[in-house]
Formats: sequence, structure tokens, C-alpha cells
Amino acid sequence: MTASVTTLPAVRWSAAEVSAAIGLPHLPTPEQTAVIEAPLRPLLVIAGAGSGKTETMAARVVWLVANGFVEPEDVLGLTFTRKAATELADRIGNRLAQLRRVGLWTPATVDGAPALGAAVSVSTYHSYAGRLVREHGLRLGYESDTRLLSEAAAWQTAHEAVVRYDGPMDEVEKAESTVTAAVVDLAGEMAEHLQTPEAVAAHLDTVIAHLETLEPGETRRKVHPASTELANLRLRRAVVPIVDRYARLKRSRDAMDFADQMALAARLAMTFDDIGAIERARHRVVLLDEFQDTSEAQLALLKALYAAPGESCAVTAVGDPHQSIYGWRGASATTLTRFAVEFADPEPATKLDLSTSWRNDTAVLEVANHLAEPLRAASRVPVEPLAARPGAGTGSVEVARLLTAADEADHVARWLADQRSRGDVSAAVLCRKRAEFATVTAALEEHGVPHEVVGLGGLLLTPEVEDLVALLHVVQDPARGDHLVRLLTGPMTRLGIADLDALAAWSRHQQRRRGGDVARHERDLAPDAADAPSIVEALDALPPEGWEGPEGERLSDLAHQRLAGLAATVRRLRGLTFLPLADLVLEAERALGLDIEVLSRPEYTPAAARAHLDAFGDVAAQFSASADRATLGGFLDWVKAAIDEERGLDRGYADATPDAVQVLTIHAAKGLEWDVVAVPALVESTFPAHHLHSPSFKGGQWRISAPKDKGWLAGLQDGGLPYALRGDRDGLPDFGWPHADGWDDLAARVESFAVAGGEHAVAEERRLAYVAVTRARHALLLTASVWSRPKTPRVTSRFLDEVVGLVVPAESPAAPATVRRGPWEELPVPPEDGSPLVKPGAEEGTEFVWPVDHLAHRRTRAAAAAAAVGAAIDGAVGTTEG
Repeated sequence: MTASVTTLPAVRWSAAEVSAAIGLPHLPTPEQTAVIEAPLRPLLVIAGAGSGKTETMAARVVWLVANGFVEPEDVLGLTFTRKAATELADRIGNRLAQLRRVGLWTPATVDGAPALGAAVSVSTYHSYAGRLVREHGLRLGYESDTRLLSEAAAWQTAHEAVVRYDGPMDEVEKAESTVTAAVVDLAGEMAEHLQTPEAVAAHLDTVIAHLETLEPGETRRKVHPASTELANLRLRRAVVPIVDRYARLKRSRDAMDFADQMALAARLAMTFDDIGAIERARHRVVLLDEFQDTSEAQLALLKALYAAPGESCAVTAVGDPHQSIYGWRGASATTLTRFAVEFADPEPATKLDLSTSWRNDTAVLEVANHLAEPLRAASRVPVEPLAARPGAGTGSVEVARLLTAADEADHVARWLADQRSRGDVSAAVLCRKRAEFATVTAALEEHGVPHEVVGLGGLLLTPEVEDLVALLHVVQDPARGDHLVRLLTGPMTRLGIADLDALAAWSRHQQRRRGGDVARHERDLAPDAADAPSIVEALDALPPEGWEGPEGERLSDLAHQRLAGLAATVRRLRGLTFLPLADLVLEAERALGLDIEVLSRPEYTPAAARAHLDAFGDVAAQFSASADRATLGGFLDWVKAAIDEERGLDRGYADATPDAVQVLTIHAAKGLEWDVVAVPALVESTFPAHHLHSPSFKGGQWRISAPKDKGWLAGLQDGGLPYALRGDRDGLPDFGWPHADGWDDLAARVESFAVAGGEHAVAEERRLAYVAVTRARHALLLTASVWSRPKTPRVTSRFLDEVVGLVVPAESPAAPATVRRGPWEELPVPPEDGSPLVKPGAEEGTEFVWPVDHLAHRRTRAAAAAAAVGAAIDGAVGTTEG
């Protein structure tokens, strides 16, 4: 189709007529109709949260087919997840089947049978890139059967590259795991922005040399104003050769990761014009879902394929700049705003809106629009506020500020219990960071609220999975006494302080024997290389009865009995390490009695009770299927990386369910929705996330400074690709290092860059807040606490303060408040004498009971159940004897 053809032939059926003919319950709105009936040319659709974009995309395809403008096989749909791809494909397929039944469309036939190609192609962006690489990769020397590495296998390969690297590492004084994470992150960024290690190294060399040789000029400074930043850049420069080694290692094994695959597909499309011609002939209509989450490599790929000079392709990009929350993994909010120009034919793409929310009640919508107002004001593409659907409910939003984090979690649990008591409702707790999970889940357990932690990183922090991982560590490595302590103090062994002290004394005694007065052939030939005392080894050979340590330490008989049982369990599992990982995990689960323990909670359905254990078993099975070295040690290394990585290595997506409250991060909640949602820990430095943890009391209130973010000038873990090498650099703060005139000017540029970076980071956090709020259909709870881990009060999040501003005073004659204020603790005022504030719970005389009673919150029910089982057993025995 040429650029001059922008209108459709004669329309036989309107969007409303097609909708009515196939029996849909609602006719399309005017906004939806405009999108459905848009001309076959580039189109940008700004679709707000819950605005029915999937329905509208499906309706557009059905309308085009019904009017004979395209055949189903002419259409390509791309999404980010298999779940979304399946949903879109099913919806289109069902509508086309209905279209055929009512006689509005007859598929093409071959010898009287429907053509095999009579179906829309819907896949993920990565699957589509994979097909291009398989079909055309040989042109750049890549075999069609090149192996695609999973995250686990990629991490293992990067770790191998780090360990084997023999180049200069004078600048790098970091742990192997830290360097491995940096290599994986930097390699991913380079692929997403189509950069090579050589280009990155050359750019860093130029920046470092320029800053090092910058003339001081007229200044009183004695130290280079960018000395810290220079150290960070040198460190990153030292890692670039390892990134190159990582890339070569993958290539030598005919392997690539997902980022490599996308970059290679983009290179192919940009290098060989005929690939684009083939794809444009194959797909006349292209639908791009969640376009705000695309990376520069994806944008380059799609532009090379479907934006040919002199041609117009019906590419429709659907997205919402307010929901661009994956910048840390390569997504760029600017790809959406640049679409209209990048896909011009030659006129810029038409821009349409979907702004009616079919998900949220009015109270939730008002809060969402209020939080998004600064985003709308700064957006390069106009975004309409969300409007309520016809007949939308009022909904409810509550804000609360409690004294402590424990009080806050208790309030959240009570609120959720109350919401769930009203019927079958789906519910979620959305946390900015996984560190909040433990407090929340403990409160939910205390109140008997069934819950499920979603995502690998959070899953690994649940009590039953932590116990399981601890046992596997002890089985794998005798030096992991830290994990053994969890088992010793947990519900299976439950040792007290005196018994733990005795076991440690026995461990030291064994260590002395190995290097002391024993036979020469039994002694360590290199005492200086001997291992430190290990309580895991002490568990393998327990002290004889009656043994006493040098200070009178001794194991109680009960402790000896329990330790012997644990030792037998560890020995048995060590003998089973030949099993597949999933089977070994199942054996460890049974050995700890976790399979019975989780099912003993009456408030859970069996599926919900086993959710965490089953999910961990799935993780082990997936690791076995995808990792290069599916050993127990390799698996535990991978697990540690998943715990350390705040945002990555997650298991993907879950479905909302009324069986249990789902606890997950906001990043993992994208694309999901629940009837009721709670968002806790709305305090500065947690949400929004930044590094300012210590507020000061000024002008009668607690304040924090403006957050700062040094971006690519930061350290090894927080830095990344220099902005000048990123395709989205126009949307990022500019350091302006080439234009610095002396040290004072450079210092000012570093400061202004950090401030601009802080503002940029807070804007991303605001988008995250918008996503969190719009997950709730009917009821929303936003909470904060005055005190948590720090020794000073927490400053309430700016986002929560903005929502509190919507609360209408009780004495006001205005309309009923959109937001209801729940319990609201005031922030403390420091004593006038300058003495420090006393944090609640830190007062002298606070008592702690050891060992912890792990059944304390449900002992009454557990004891009654145990008595009933015991009575039944006694009755059965009596009957047998009689």
C-alpha cells in the first residue's frame, strides 16, 4: 500500500453492526469505534489502565475481516507475555468463529476446505524475534538451532566468565556474585540498545580521560569534584572485557539469551531490506500491545520491518505512558512518544485515545487520576484522564498511618479479613519491595487469612520455602552453619540457647582434635588451611552421652534426641542427591514434615496451602530443564541470586484467585487486577524508593532532602550503560561532561545531573504508584507507619500525602469524601532538650522469649486437633485389641 492510500474502501458493516451481529453484550463506545474503524495506516492508541484495549484490538481485527479489508492470516499481533498472547488469540478466534456462523465472513477455501492459514498470528515480541533469527540468522553466521539460554543458564554462563577471567582486575574489589550481576545487567543493556563492548569501552575511555585531564580553572578545590564518579566509571570499564568474554563464551556454545536474540533480530532487519519486504507482504496489519514497555532494540526491529520509505503499513501501537515501569530492564517510555514520528508514512501516525475504565470504581479512579496529574503535565504525548464506565460503583479508598510497621501490617490484615468476609473476593497486597513481605505475611497468618506469595524472589522468603532451602544448603555444604541454625531453632528441632551453645562447644572441640594431640595420620597436614569449626560437621558426629565442654556446656537428652533425628535426615538426603532436583526437593519437603504442616491450616484450601511448596518445586524442575549444570550446588547459587536481585528472576505471572490473598511486588502485578488491593509501606525511601533514609525535623515537621540519582555515574550495581549510548537518551538527564569549564563548573554539573536524575526516578516511582492504585476494582487501602526499622520516624510518602489531600473534612458541606481517613498517628515532635526520640519497642526492659513458639498464634486450634487425632488413634487401638 502506498503512502497516499490512507482511507478504506467502501464499508459494508459498522463496528456497532458487527458487534451486534455476533452477539456481544455491549456496543463499542465512540472512542472504541474510532479505533476499530481507523484507516489502514500507522495508528497510536493511548489506552489507560483497564480501558478495554484487548477487546478493542480484537474488535478491530474482526471488523476488518468482516468488511473484507484483510484476511485473518494478514494480521500479526505482538504482546509481552504468553498469557496476553493467548488471551488475544482466543478472543479473536472466538469472534471470527461467531462471525462465520452468522454469515458475515467465509474463510478462503482450498479444494473445498478452509485454508490452513485462516488464523491470526499472535505471539510475544521475543517469540517473533526468535522466528526471524531462525529463518534468517545464517546471514550473520548464526545457526537456526542456536540454543536460547534461560535466565538461570545465562546467569551460570556469566558467572563462569567472571571466574575464568584472567585479565587485570585491580579496579574491581567486589564479590564474584556482585560482578556476575553487573555483567548480566550491562550485557543486557548493551543488547537492548544495540551497543558492542568495543563501543562502550571506547566511550568510557573518552569520558574518563576527559574528566581526568580537565583543567581545574579558578577554584579553591583541592580534590577533583568527580573523583567518586571517576572511580565508578573505572570500575565499570574494568568489567567491560568480562562482558565481552561472556558474549564470546555464549557464541562458542551456539547459545544466546533473550536480549541477544532481540538484538540479532534487529541487526538482521536493519541489514537486509528484503526481510522487511517479506514480513510486510506476510502481515498487512500489525498490532503492538503494551508498546510503552518496548526497548530500543524492539523499536529498531519493528521500524526496520514495517516503516519502509514510500510505503504505509497499518501498524497500531497500543500503550499507556503512565504504565511505563520497566525502565530498569530495558523498556523506554520514549518509544511510545516517538512512535508517531518513527512510523510516519510520511505523515505522523494518527493518535486516538481509550480513556474509559471498565475496571475501577469512581473512588479508585479519582485517586488514580490525582496521582497521575504530574505525569500528564510532563508527558510528551497527550494523555486523557480516566473516566468511569456507565453504571460504575462508588467504591472505597481508605488511608491510614499506624504507629509501627507491625501495627500497619495488623491493620492491613484486619482490613483484608473484613473485605473477604463479605463474599468471594479476590485480594492482593502490593509491595514496592520484597522486604515488606515478611511483616505482611506474618500478620495475615496471625489473623488466619489465607495468603500466597507470588514471584520467585518473594517465594524464597516464605517460612516453609526458607526451611526447605536451609535444609538443602546443609545437605550440599558442611560449611553452611548459618542455614543449620535456622533448622535448629525452627519448629522441627527447636533448640534453646544452652543446647546451641553446647553444640558450638562440641564443634570447637572437634576442630581442636583435628589439629591437636592426635595421631599424625589423623591430623590435618596443613593446619593453617583447616576449615573453621562447623556445627554442620558437629551434627554429623554428635557428642557421646555425658560429654561436657570446658565451661560445663552439655546437650540435654531431648536436644540430643532431636539432633540425632536431624542428622539422620541430612545423611539420608545426601544419599539422594543423584535424584532429579524436583524429586530431591520433594524428599526434603517430606523430611521436614512441611507437606503435612501446610495442610494443617484449616483456613486454606489444599491448593492454596501447598501453593508455595508447589511453586518452589516448579522452580527446581524448570532449573533442571534449562540450566547448563543442573546440580544442587548450581541450583542453590541461582536461588541466592534470585534472593539478592530485588526486581528480577521472577517466575512470571499469576492469576487472581479468591482462594487466598496474593502478596507480590507492584512490578509483578502489572496486567493483573483484584477486587480489593492494599498498598502498605507508603513512606519515603521505600515508596518512592530512594537512598534518603534519615529525615530531619525543621520548621515544625519532619523533612527529607530532594532525592538524587547519579544514573550511569553511579556504582557497579546501580550504574549501567552511559546515557549517550542509549537510544532513549533524549528522555534522560544530560550530564554535559564535554562542556564542563573547570572544576567548579564540573561540580555544578554533577550536582544538577544527580538532582535531575532524582526527579526522573521519582517520576518512574509515580508511574508505579499509578499502576498499583489501578489494580483495584472496588476497594483500595493505602497505609504507612511512623516507625519501622530506622531509629528516626519515617516521612510519609509524597504519594500518600497527595491522596490524603482528597479527604474532605467531616464538617465540610461538600459532597461525601472520595477518600476515608482511617487511624492516623501523628509524627512525634523531638524533645526540646535535644534528647533523642525513643523508638516504640526499644524501651529498656523489653522481654523476648526463647526458643520461639512457632505455633503460638494457633496453638489452641492445633492442640485441639492433636487431641482429637490422638483420641481417634486410641479408639482405633482399643477396638483392635477388643
